[in-house]
Amino acid sequence: MGDHADWKDLADRQVQIQKKGRTIRTGYVKDVTVTADALWLEAYGTEPRTLYEKAQGYTALPIRPSEVSTS
Repeated sequence: MGDHADWKDLADRQVQIQKKGRTIRTGYVKDVTVTADALWLEAYGTEPRTLYEKAQGYTALPIRPSEVSTS
């Protein structure tokens, strides 16, 4: 994985959302703001659709298919 992804390229991709180096959530990016300073992760199971903003210290790292666990 790269250090920091350009958020404008993350729509429809699976990512890890991190804050201070810790993974907060993993999911699919539903949408990215025009300015690419915030993104929406789609709802999954009990996790609601959630907005994450760079200004609040979040980073998003794309997950390659080979990095996804199949168990």
